Order: sequence, then structure tokens, then C-alpha cells
Amino acid sequence: MSSRRNWLVLGALAVLVTVPIVLKISRGGESKPVEIEPVARRVLSPTILASGSLTYQAEVKLVSEVIGRVRDVLVKEGDQVKKGQLLLQLDPAQAQAQVAQLEASLAQSRLSIERTRVNATTLENKWKRFQALREQGVVDANSFDDLTSQRNMARVELESSGQLMHQTEAQLQQAREGLAKTQLRAPINGKVVALIIKQGETAVPSAMSIAGSDLMTVADTSSLFAEVNVNETDVARVGVGQGARIVPAAFPDKSWTGTVETVASSPRTVQGQGKSYLVRIRLKDTDSLRFHTGMSCRAEIATRSDDATPVLAVPVQAIRYEESTSRNEPAKASLVVVKDGRATMRGIETGLADDAYLEVTKGVEGGEDIVTGPARTLRFLREGDRVVRKDAGAPAKP
Repeated sequence: MSSRRNWLVLGALAVLVTVPIVLKISRGGESKPVEIEPVARRVLSPTILASGSLTYQAEVKLVSEVIGRVRDVLVKEGDQVKKGQLLLQLDPAQAQAQVAQLEASLAQSRLSIERTRVNATTLENKWKRFQALREQGVVDANSFDDLTSQRNMARVELESSGQLMHQTEAQLQQAREGLAKTQLRAPINGKVVALIIKQGETAVPSAMSIAGSDLMTVADTSSLFAEVNVNETDVARVGVGQGARIVPAAFPDKSWTGTVETVASSPRTVQGQGKSYLVRIRLKDTDSLRFHTGMSCRAEIATRSDDATPVLAVPVQAIRYEESTSRNEPAKASLVVVKDGRATMRGIETGLADDAYLEVTKGVEGGEDIVTGPARTLRFLREGDRVVRKDAGAPAKP
């Protein structure tokens, strides 16, 4: 029984010693085909992602400043209009009646002023005669004081009639402006992109979006824009003149190209999302996409400057990451460097990145060969594994 147990222990020890040796021999003997690329210097094109919406160069929502029934709608959606063109006519009957009433009141005020002036002139002349007679002792003091009082009252009535006439003139001016506001004209050259109200409905003045407050929208469609919100941590890298690619939500497989035209100086604060800055991007017109104002979109803004210098960079897929043991430390990045046909693990430090390449600031030198794929093989490579270029021995591509 003791002898059998000894044989079992010896067998287990033999397995523990033999298996690593066999694995090492097999690993060292069979070369794994991999994709290899040399580390080189490249000019990176980092991008900033942002979201927003499409808009025209200028959009003006027309609202009524007076209440009234819509008598005529003189345009339809999609029509091109010129600045000052009559677009919509409200029923002017009430405003016209008010203007006529005030015009009559103004004429009455002018007649009243003329009558009061004649009376005041008569009393002024009479007072002058009484004053001469009073000095001669012909007119008693009471009669002279009564006439003086009448003269002063006539002057006050003349002044009061003048102020009343000015008040009526102001009311008439206001009524005429109200009458003019029954005609809505185009504020800019452009296109009617939205027609909300219909003939027979009632337009109401309101600062809120209630029925009848919004009439139509006229937009300058000569230039197309995307307005996107850039996070405050990225806005310092955005500048006027940078290129951008805009992908509308309705056409995820297509895009516009554009140029940053303005970057807001003050932030917008959205509850729960922090601060962001509005960036306005002018789009290059294209016939392959239909533009709809207000459509959601995303933007990729290229932050590369014209004088950008090449940096040591490697393909993104070549980098392997290993989670750090500490929650406060970032994941560790490494590359698989090929030396003498074997894989060597190399820790690196990284910097800027674009869609395809990542800057390496420490860990490798230019010209060194690194493994870039396939991903499955790269994931399981170990230190010392034999590797061979995947396309080695294959005919050269024309």
C-alpha cells in the first residue's frame, strides 16, 4: 500500500515538471503568423465629438402683435419671398374704425382749441382796456379783478385744449401702428419654411407658444449650418477655421463637411449636463442630402493645426490594456515588440490620439516592429512566443 502511494506521488511530480517543459517547447517551436508594422512618426488628427442640430443662416418666427382674424394668407410653405413682401393680412376693420374715431376726435380738439383761442384773445383785449380805465379810476377794483380772473381762466383752457390735442394725436399714431400691424411682411429675403396658421383662424399676441401665437417661419436658406454644444473640457481646442464632419441623425451613413465659423464666448448651462459652448459650423452644400432645419446631428471637429508636427504613433488596435490593481490609477498600456522573431512585452505611455493612431511618448523607438493583429492572436501572445509575419512568402500585391 505504501509502495503504491509512493508511485502516485512520483507520477504527479513528473506531470508537474513535464507539462511546462512540453508547453515551452511547443510554444518555442511553432511560430504564430501575425501582422507586423514598424513604429513611425505621423501627423495625428485628433477630433472632438459633439451633438446639436441643423439650422439655416437666419430663421425668423413671425408672430402677431395684435389680435385679429386671418383674412388672407398670401404665401404657401416653400415659397421664396423678398424683404418687405406682404405675407399675411389680418382683418383690419376694427383697427380702421379706431383710426377713424381718433381722427374725428383730433379734428374736434383742433376746433375746440380755435374756439378757446378766440375767447382768450377777446378777454385779453378787454383786460387791456380795463387796465387803462382802472388806472384812470373809471373802473372799480372788483370789476377789474373779475375780468383778470376770466382772462387767466381762458389761458388755462387754451393750454388744456392743446394738451388734449397732443394726447389724441398720440392715440391716433398708436392706432395707425396697430392698423399697420395687421399686415405681416417678410423681415428678410428667404424661404417660407413653416406655415402654421390658416385663413379664418385668429392670431393672438403672445410670448408663449399657444394656438395662434406662431404664424410662420421665414429662413435665409443661402447658407447651411450645424450648431453643436462642445463640452467645456474640449472647447479650448476648438478654433475658427477648423474642419468638421457632420452626420445627421436621419442619414447615419452620409455626412456633410464644414468649417467652424464661430465659437461662443459664454457657456450654456444645462441641468445635469454641466457647461457647454455653442459652436457654429458652416456646411458645404451637397445635393446628396436633404436639409431639414432642427434635425439632430453629431459633429466630429478636427483639432489638428496647420503647423502640427509628426509624433511617434502606433495603430490603436496594437495596444493592449491591463486593468490596474488600484482604482485610482489608469489602465496600463503595452505593446508586443518583435525582436529576433520573438514577442517581447513592452509597457508604454501614451498621448494624443485620432481615429486610427495613438501617440506613444515613452516605451518604444521609431523603426521598431510591433504586432498589430490579428486581434485574437495578439490577445493571447506571451513573452517569448515565436512569431512570423503573416504575409511572409505570399506573392507581392501589384
